Amino acid sequence: MKINTAELELKLAKAAEQVVSKEEAQYFAAETIETHLRKAPRTNPLKSSIGDLEACIKHNGKKITYKIDLPSFISIDFNSHGPLLYIKKIHDELEKRSNANGLAMAAFTNSQSMHTVHAWVQGLAKRGLVAIAVSNGGPNAVIPFNGTRGLFGTNPMAYGIPGENGQIHCVDMATSEIPFFEIKEAHKNKKPLREHSAVDSDGNFTADASKALDFSKSETDPVSNIVPMGGGYKGYNLVYLMEMLTSGLINMPSSPQMTPGGFIPEEHGSILIVFNPKAMGSEASLKSSMASVNEALRNQKPKAGESIRIPGEEDSKRFSQLKGQEIEVDDALVEKLNEILK
Repeated sequence: MKINTAELELKLAKAAEQVVSKEEAQYFAAETIETHLRKAPRTNPLKSSIGDLEACIKHNGKKITYKIDLPSFISIDFNSHGPLLYIKKIHDELEKRSNANGLAMAAFTNSQSMHTVHAWVQGLAKRGLVAIAVSNGGPNAVIPFNGTRGLFGTNPMAYGIPGENGQIHCVDMATSEIPFFEIKEAHKNKKPLREHSAVDSDGNFTADASKALDFSKSETDPVSNIVPMGGGYKGYNLVYLMEMLTSGLINMPSSPQMTPGGFIPEEHGSILIVFNPKAMGSEASLKSSMASVNEALRNQKPKAGESIRIPGEEDSKRFSQLKGQEIEVDDALVEKLNEILK
């Protein structure tokens, strides 16, 4: 159905007030809508946010706590809550700590998982901070280099950098060649995969999703043979690094240690790292570097028929165009939201 983004934001905020303060609810709603406008229709951040909202209402009797509380590091036990409803609290905390220490980091444990990493860096970049978010993207999805069966998660990461004239540069991406939802959609719609994005059980590249998926243990969360980003050992090294950052480093299970046969959100760890240019004495230097790089990018002749992208710029244009406008939203999501508001 068609719905105005302002109306949708109001509904989200009202629903979130069942769990958090009015100010926190408004922040959650605003960041959700902005993320959705930047990333949809390729992904569906609104669905993830409503999922977090439902989880928080379900577990509202439980409290989130800091398992570890150091000057530059907090480890948060969400007690099965959806983390997005607490995004303002966490952003405020990391800004305060990075003001004092130059940088700060939060570990997300026992949560509904950081499904949309973009949302977590977006708000921090608007505060003039540089942020990096990493999440474990689910087990048995990505093969090791030269492998024949999915082992790692897709392990998405995002970064946000404050830009010129109040703009922000935010990027989020799987560290696998394609995200998991893309291989499932290709299988469902009987469409070919991108070339060199997955392999069969012998390790040979295939564009046939059915040859790159194994549903024998789960109909909803099959093993997939997606290759690491770029298809080579360099992308594999990144997938491996993200696995360590979101598992053992923060006292969470690695993909092989997770419960087999299904996706259990509470088993998936995430981290959010914030650098404070002002506290680090590099605010002017960062602005200068960004201006010089962006100018060089805009002035370079692109390949015929193509354009040179500046990270996050297209998303920013889309957000500016759609803010305050009517957008198409799944009927089921609006119905869920209305049900929560009853």
